[in-house]
Amino acid sequence: MSKRLILILALAFVVGLACTAYAEVQNVKVGGDLSMSGVSRDNFGLNTNTAGNKHFDKESMFMSQIRLRIDADLTDNVATTVRLINERDWEQESVASTDIDLDLAYVTLKEFLYSPLSLTVGRQEIKFGNGLIIGNAKNYAGAGAVFAGVPTDLSLRKAFDAIRATLNYDPLVVDLVYSKIRERFNRGTTAAPQNDDQNLYGINASYDIRKDTKVEAYLFNKTDHNDAAVAATNKPDMVNTIGALVSTTAVPNLKASLEGAYQFGHRRVASGQTDYKAWALQGMATYDIKAIKQLDKYAPQVGVSYTYLSGNKVTDESDYQLWDAMFYDQAQVLNSIPYAIIPFSNLQVLNLKANAKPMEDVTLLANYGYYRLAQKASTLTAPFSDSDGTAYYTATPLRGKKELGSALDLTAIYDYTEDVQFGLTSGIFFPGAAYDNKNGKAYQLIGSMKVTF
Repeated sequence: MSKRLILILALAFVVGLACTAYAEVQNVKVGGDLSMSGVSRDNFGLNTNTAGNKHFDKESMFMSQIRLRIDADLTDNVATTVRLINERDWEQESVASTDIDLDLAYVTLKEFLYSPLSLTVGRQEIKFGNGLIIGNAKNYAGAGAVFAGVPTDLSLRKAFDAIRATLNYDPLVVDLVYSKIRERFNRGTTAAPQNDDQNLYGINASYDIRKDTKVEAYLFNKTDHNDAAVAATNKPDMVNTIGALVSTTAVPNLKASLEGAYQFGHRRVASGQTDYKAWALQGMATYDIKAIKQLDKYAPQVGVSYTYLSGNKVTDESDYQLWDAMFYDQAQVLNSIPYAIIPFSNLQVLNLKANAKPMEDVTLLANYGYYRLAQKASTLTAPFSDSDGTAYYTATPLRGKKELGSALDLTAIYDYTEDVQFGLTSGIFFPGAAYDNKNGKAYQLIGSMKVTF
């Protein structure tokens, strides 16, 4: 859809609300945010280039991310939300980078049919728990080249085209979700029909055992037809993910969570099908250091997290144990560079974090991460792409070792006003023994300004 047409539709939406009788519109809110960033990245290709070329995969750019949101509360418990987005690197006038696209577009029906039920239909953000399974619709295999304009791991686009039914039986809340991840035409033939659709179905139930402890249980099904190169008699790829998350603040000043998940189903391979048997585990803990009165004014916190995602133990196709990344959103858990260049599968990660406020308006954060493969592998493929839509690397050869390396992120945030925030983040990744690395470390520096209105 062209930029001009989207602007006309947005203007018509606003004018229509303004001209509607007051009895039909209870409240209209217009807001949004603007982020301007300078990004410098070096050697994200790691060992994919020849020795001595220290500036392979070097990317330096300024970029803008603008979102405009309109919320309207109507009568009879009806609310609508529309948010437009533009993400682009400066002086880039391609169609992909100058488009103004729909980021959110959904309607919420509260007390639908009966009081505990709410229904949300349309493009919406959906995140459960810590984002280990569901959080970002763009984080699936092949998503790196969906759009260009900014590095895809820095994109703000996360929404699902979905129908979500929420049953609130406080303290029990149950969410039923259906999402269309990919929709394509049937371009096959009568003899070999093709169906490239990918769908997500699921249920997430959360229960507050008491005020400081909550339990969540879920079951999600991802069905991927993608029949382009496969005989019509083959079944689609089907991954079922079942799991539970326990989070608590029962211990004073300590916030902790533990999540475990298991995947089963069937995966299409050249010889027919094989079974999924994968699992994941993630534990997190954050402690507020308030017991030491001399440090209390600095609001210091320390944290630790451990993430395990299973990998293949065997070389044959009879038992597939490689964790399927689903639609994860772990940017706030992992380090920035590994998040962009290491797949979220066959992975072990230990993160140590700390943050403090040396001044009222200044926050300092540090995140150290140690990365290993769960099982030895011969290659890795980067999950994200640069601002041109090109993957940082593909099929990077490994040396038969498990140690991927370590990373460190240092961040400073300055709250200039309640509406304006400045940030500076530096990142470095030290490749480990698994990489046949010729050019050493990967670097990143991002300076940003964000205005919220």
